[in-house]
Amino acid sequence: MLFSTPLITGYSLLVTGLFGLVMGSFLNCLAWRLTHGESVLRGRSHCISCGHVLAARDLVPVLSWLFTRGRCRYCHERIPARYPLTELLCAALYLSVVVRYDLTLETVEMLVFASTLLVLSLTDLDECIIPNSCVAVAVAARALYGLALLATGSLPAGFDIVSAVGYYVGTAVGVLVALIALALVMDRVLGRDSIGGGDVKLLAAAALYFGGSQLLLVVFVSCVLGIVFGLARMGSGDEADDAETVDSEAVDEEAPERVDPHAFPWGPSIALACWFCMLFGEQLVGMYLGLFAL
Repeated sequence: MLFSTPLITGYSLLVTGLFGLVMGSFLNCLAWRLTHGESVLRGRSHCISCGHVLAARDLVPVLSWLFTRGRCRYCHERIPARYPLTELLCAALYLSVVVRYDLTLETVEMLVFASTLLVLSLTDLDECIIPNSCVAVAVAARALYGLALLATGSLPAGFDIVSAVGYYVGTAVGVLVALIALALVMDRVLGRDSIGGGDVKLLAAAALYFGGSQLLLVVFVSCVLGIVFGLARMGSGDEADDAETVDSEAVDEEAPERVDPHAFPWGPSIALACWFCMLFGEQLVGMYLGLFAL
Protein backbone atom coordinates (compact mmCIF):
# COMPACT_ATOMS: atom_id res chain seq x y z
CA MET A 1 0.00 0.00 0.00
CA LEU A 2 2.79 2.43 0.90
CA PHE A 3 4.50 1.94 -2.44
CA SER A 4 1.37 1.67 -4.58
CA THR A 5 2.01 5.04 -6.27
CA PRO A 6 4.83 7.61 -6.04
CA LEU A 7 2.35 10.20 -4.74
CA ILE A 8 1.15 8.01 -1.87
CA THR A 9 4.72 7.00 -1.07
CA GLY A 10 6.00 10.57 -0.95
CA TYR A 11 3.04 11.85 1.05
CA SER A 12 3.19 8.99 3.55
CA LEU A 13 6.92 9.37 4.12
CA LEU A 14 6.63 13.16 4.48
CA VAL A 15 3.85 12.87 7.06
CA THR A 16 5.75 10.11 8.89
CA GLY A 17 8.94 12.17 9.00
CA LEU A 18 7.17 15.28 10.30
CA PHE A 19 5.27 13.22 12.86
CA GLY A 20 8.55 11.64 13.96
CA LEU A 21 10.11 15.08 14.49
CA VAL A 22 7.16 16.21 16.63
CA MET A 23 7.16 12.98 18.61
CA GLY A 24 10.91 13.24 19.09
CA SER A 25 10.43 16.62 20.76
CA PHE A 26 7.67 15.20 22.95
CA LEU A 27 9.59 12.06 23.91
CA ASN A 28 12.67 14.10 24.77
CA CYS A 29 10.57 16.21 27.12
CA LEU A 30 8.96 13.06 28.55
CA ALA A 31 12.34 11.47 29.27
CA TRP A 32 13.56 14.61 31.01
CA ARG A 33 10.46 14.80 33.19
CA LEU A 34 10.73 11.13 34.14
CA THR A 35 14.27 11.61 35.41
CA HIS A 36 13.59 14.91 37.18
CA GLY A 37 10.42 13.98 39.03
CA GLU A 38 8.09 16.27 37.07
CA SER A 39 4.56 15.30 36.06
CA VAL A 40 4.30 13.89 32.56
CA LEU A 41 0.68 15.00 32.28
CA ARG A 42 0.69 18.52 33.71
CA GLY A 43 2.78 21.61 33.19
CA ARG A 44 4.00 23.35 30.05
CA SER A 45 7.39 22.92 28.44
CA HIS A 46 10.06 25.16 29.93
CA CYS A 47 13.75 25.95 29.68
CA ILE A 48 15.77 23.49 31.75
CA SER A 49 18.13 26.30 32.81
CA CYS A 50 15.93 29.28 33.72
CA GLY A 51 12.53 27.56 33.93
CA HIS A 52 10.87 30.09 31.58
CA VAL A 53 7.76 28.68 29.88
CA LEU A 54 8.44 28.15 26.19
CA ALA A 55 6.27 29.76 23.52
CA ALA A 56 5.03 27.92 20.44
CA ARG A 57 7.86 29.35 18.33
CA ASP A 58 10.35 27.76 20.73
CA LEU A 59 8.91 24.29 20.23
CA VAL A 60 9.29 23.79 16.47
CA PRO A 61 11.41 20.64 16.12
CA VAL A 62 14.99 21.24 14.95
CA LEU A 63 14.21 24.68 13.46
CA SER A 64 13.75 26.43 16.82
CA TRP A 65 17.15 25.17 17.93
CA LEU A 66 18.78 26.31 14.68
CA PHE A 67 17.16 29.76 14.66
CA THR A 68 18.25 30.46 18.24
CA ARG A 69 21.71 29.03 17.53
CA GLY A 70 21.28 26.43 20.22
CA ARG A 71 20.54 28.86 23.03
CA CYS A 72 17.52 29.68 25.17
CA ARG A 73 15.69 32.74 23.84
CA TYR A 74 15.20 34.04 27.39
CA CYS A 75 18.31 33.27 29.46
CA HIS A 76 20.67 32.61 26.52
CA GLU A 77 22.04 29.46 28.14
CA ARG A 78 23.20 26.82 25.69
CA ILE A 79 20.66 24.14 24.73
CA PRO A 80 22.33 20.73 24.24
CA ALA A 81 22.50 19.44 20.67
CA ARG A 82 20.89 16.29 22.02
CA TYR A 83 17.47 17.88 21.53
CA PRO A 84 17.50 18.33 17.73
CA LEU A 85 19.49 15.12 17.32
CA THR A 86 16.85 13.18 19.25
CA GLU A 87 14.12 14.71 17.08
CA LEU A 88 15.97 13.69 13.92
CA LEU A 89 16.63 10.22 15.34
CA CYS A 90 12.95 9.76 16.14
CA ALA A 91 12.03 10.78 12.58
CA ALA A 92 14.52 8.23 11.25
CA LEU A 93 13.08 5.57 13.59
CA TYR A 94 9.54 6.22 12.42
CA LEU A 95 10.49 6.29 8.74
CA SER A 96 12.39 3.01 9.00
CA VAL A 97 9.49 1.29 10.76
CA VAL A 98 6.93 2.52 8.21
CA VAL A 99 9.12 1.46 5.28
CA ARG A 100 9.67 -1.96 6.87
CA TYR A 101 6.10 -2.72 7.95
CA ASP A 102 4.08 -0.62 5.48
CA LEU A 103 0.86 1.06 6.59
CA THR A 104 -0.44 -1.76 8.79
CA LEU A 105 -1.62 -2.38 12.31
CA GLU A 106 1.77 -3.88 13.10
CA THR A 107 3.33 -0.55 12.17
CA VAL A 108 1.41 1.17 14.96
CA GLU A 109 2.60 -1.45 17.44
CA MET A 110 6.22 -1.09 16.35
CA LEU A 111 6.05 2.72 16.44
CA VAL A 112 4.90 2.54 20.07
CA PHE A 113 7.67 0.07 20.86
CA ALA A 114 10.27 2.25 19.11
CA SER A 115 9.04 5.28 21.06
CA THR A 116 9.43 3.51 24.39
CA LEU A 117 12.90 2.36 23.37
CA LEU A 118 13.88 5.95 22.64
CA VAL A 119 12.54 7.25 25.95
CA LEU A 120 14.20 4.58 28.08
CA SER A 121 17.47 5.08 26.21
CA LEU A 122 17.43 8.76 27.14
CA THR A 123 16.57 8.09 30.78
CA ASP A 124 19.22 5.39 31.00
CA LEU A 125 21.86 7.70 29.52
CA ASP A 126 20.88 10.50 31.89
CA GLU A 127 20.36 8.67 35.18
CA CYS A 128 20.95 4.96 34.47
CA ILE A 129 17.24 4.37 35.04
CA ILE A 130 14.86 2.33 32.89
CA PRO A 131 11.41 3.35 34.16
CA ASN A 132 8.88 0.62 34.86
CA SER A 133 6.35 2.66 32.91
CA CYS A 134 8.37 2.32 29.70
CA VAL A 135 8.55 -1.46 30.02
CA ALA A 136 4.83 -1.57 30.86
CA VAL A 137 3.92 0.45 27.75
CA ALA A 138 5.97 -1.90 25.56
CA VAL A 139 4.24 -4.95 27.03
CA ALA A 140 0.80 -3.33 26.75
CA ALA A 141 1.38 -2.42 23.10
CA ARG A 142 2.22 -6.04 22.30
CA ALA A 143 -0.84 -7.33 24.14
CA LEU A 144 -3.16 -4.80 22.48
CA TYR A 145 -1.79 -5.71 19.07
CA GLY A 146 -2.63 -9.36 19.66
CA LEU A 147 -6.12 -8.48 20.88
CA ALA A 148 -6.66 -6.23 17.86
CA LEU A 149 -5.72 -9.05 15.48
CA LEU A 150 -8.09 -11.36 17.30
CA ALA A 151 -10.94 -8.84 17.32
CA THR A 152 -10.61 -7.95 13.63
CA GLY A 153 -10.20 -11.54 12.47
CA SER A 154 -6.82 -10.73 10.94
CA LEU A 155 -5.09 -13.87 12.16
CA PRO A 156 -3.99 -16.32 9.43
CA ALA A 157 -6.17 -19.35 8.82
CA GLY A 158 -5.31 -22.16 11.20
CA PHE A 159 -3.29 -19.89 13.46
CA ASP A 160 -3.18 -21.29 17.00
CA ILE A 161 -3.43 -18.23 19.25
CA VAL A 162 -3.03 -20.26 22.44
CA SER A 163 0.23 -21.83 21.29
CA ALA A 164 1.55 -18.47 20.09
CA VAL A 165 0.78 -16.75 23.39
CA GLY A 166 2.31 -19.64 25.30
CA TYR A 167 5.46 -19.47 23.18
CA TYR A 168 6.06 -15.73 23.58
CA VAL A 169 5.08 -15.55 27.24
CA GLY A 170 7.09 -18.66 28.01
CA THR A 171 10.11 -17.17 26.26
CA ALA A 172 9.74 -13.91 28.20
CA VAL A 173 9.45 -15.72 31.54
CA GLY A 174 12.40 -17.95 30.67
CA VAL A 175 14.52 -14.93 29.77
CA LEU A 176 13.50 -13.17 32.97
CA VAL A 177 14.42 -16.14 35.16
CA ALA A 178 17.68 -16.84 33.30
CA LEU A 179 18.87 -13.24 33.44
CA ILE A 180 17.98 -12.85 37.11
CA ALA A 181 19.97 -16.01 37.88
CA LEU A 182 22.88 -14.75 35.76
CA ALA A 183 22.77 -11.36 37.47
CA LEU A 184 22.85 -12.96 40.92
CA VAL A 185 25.87 -15.07 39.99
CA MET A 186 27.71 -12.11 38.44
CA ASP A 187 26.89 -9.91 41.44
CA ARG A 188 28.44 -12.54 43.69
CA VAL A 189 31.54 -12.94 41.52
CA LEU A 190 32.13 -9.22 40.92
CA GLY A 191 31.13 -8.14 44.40
CA ARG A 192 28.80 -5.43 43.05
CA ASP A 193 25.69 -5.00 40.92
CA SER A 194 26.17 -6.27 37.37
CA ILE A 195 23.06 -6.50 35.19
CA GLY A 196 20.46 -3.94 36.18
CA GLY A 197 16.88 -4.96 36.88
CA GLY A 198 15.67 -2.57 34.20
CA ASP A 199 17.85 -4.27 31.59
CA VAL A 200 16.44 -7.65 32.61
CA LYS A 201 12.85 -6.46 32.31
CA LEU A 202 13.55 -4.77 28.98
CA LEU A 203 14.97 -7.97 27.50
CA ALA A 204 11.99 -9.93 28.83
CA ALA A 205 9.67 -7.42 27.12
CA ALA A 206 11.71 -7.76 23.92
CA ALA A 207 11.11 -11.51 24.06
CA LEU A 208 7.39 -10.82 23.63
CA TYR A 209 8.17 -9.13 20.31
CA PHE A 210 10.92 -11.30 18.88
CA GLY A 211 10.58 -14.77 20.37
CA GLY A 212 13.53 -17.00 21.17
CA SER A 213 15.63 -17.06 17.99
CA GLN A 214 15.53 -13.32 17.28
CA LEU A 215 16.03 -12.54 20.96
CA LEU A 216 19.40 -14.28 20.79
CA LEU A 217 20.28 -11.85 18.02
CA VAL A 218 19.11 -8.95 20.19
CA VAL A 219 21.34 -10.10 23.06
CA PHE A 220 24.32 -10.64 20.76
CA VAL A 221 24.01 -7.25 19.03
CA SER A 222 23.40 -5.45 22.32
CA CYS A 223 26.50 -7.04 23.86
CA VAL A 224 28.64 -6.01 20.89
CA LEU A 225 27.28 -2.47 21.04
CA GLY A 226 27.72 -2.39 24.80
CA ILE A 227 31.39 -3.35 24.46
CA VAL A 228 31.93 -0.69 21.78
CA PHE A 229 30.18 2.01 23.82
CA GLY A 230 31.99 0.92 26.97
CA LEU A 231 35.40 1.14 25.32
CA ALA A 232 34.52 4.53 23.85
CA ARG A 233 33.40 5.71 27.27
CA MET A 234 36.61 4.54 28.90
CA GLY A 235 38.66 6.19 26.18
CA SER A 236 36.89 9.51 26.62
CA GLY A 237 37.29 9.41 30.41
CA ASP A 238 33.55 9.75 31.04
CA GLU A 239 33.63 7.37 34.00
CA ALA A 240 35.06 10.09 36.17
CA ASP A 241 32.09 12.28 35.33
CA ASP A 242 29.54 9.63 36.23
CA ALA A 243 30.01 9.55 40.00
CA GLU A 244 26.36 10.41 40.48
CA THR A 245 24.91 7.84 38.08
CA VAL A 246 23.02 4.77 39.21
CA ASP A 247 22.51 1.16 38.28
CA SER A 248 20.10 0.57 35.43
CA GLU A 249 17.22 -0.45 37.66
CA ALA A 250 13.56 -0.20 36.77
CA VAL A 251 12.34 2.01 39.58
CA ASP A 252 9.50 4.32 40.37
CA GLU A 253 10.06 7.62 38.58
CA GLU A 254 8.98 9.68 41.59
CA ALA A 255 11.79 8.37 43.80
CA PRO A 256 14.79 7.21 41.80
CA GLU A 257 17.29 5.28 43.90
CA ARG A 258 20.97 5.94 43.35
CA VAL A 259 22.92 2.72 43.68
CA ASP A 260 26.19 2.29 41.77
CA PRO A 261 28.41 5.28 40.92
CA HIS A 262 30.19 3.21 38.26
CA ALA A 263 27.12 1.85 36.48
CA PHE A 264 27.11 1.52 32.70
CA PRO A 265 23.83 2.18 30.83
CA TRP A 266 23.19 -0.95 28.77
CA GLY A 267 19.64 0.12 27.88
CA PRO A 268 20.59 2.15 24.77
CA SER A 269 22.53 -0.83 23.39
CA ILE A 270 19.53 -3.10 23.93
CA ALA A 271 17.25 -0.50 22.34
CA LEU A 272 19.47 -0.22 19.25
CA ALA A 273 19.61 -4.01 19.01
CA CYS A 274 15.80 -4.17 19.18
CA TRP A 275 15.54 -1.57 16.42
CA PHE A 276 18.01 -3.58 14.32
CA CYS A 277 15.94 -6.73 14.79
CA MET A 278 12.73 -4.85 13.98
CA LEU A 279 14.19 -4.12 10.56
CA PHE A 280 16.40 -7.11 9.78
CA GLY A 281 15.98 -9.75 12.50
CA GLU A 282 13.52 -12.02 10.73
CA GLN A 283 15.55 -12.05 7.51
CA LEU A 284 18.90 -12.62 9.24
CA VAL A 285 17.61 -15.43 11.44
CA GLY A 286 15.94 -17.03 8.41
CA MET A 287 19.19 -16.87 6.44
CA TYR A 288 21.16 -18.32 9.35
CA LEU A 289 18.76 -21.20 9.92
CA GLY A 290 18.67 -21.81 6.18
CA LEU A 291 22.40 -22.54 6.24
CA PHE A 292 21.63 -25.57 8.40
CA ALA A 293 18.30 -26.37 6.72
CA LEU A 294 16.49 -25.86 10.05
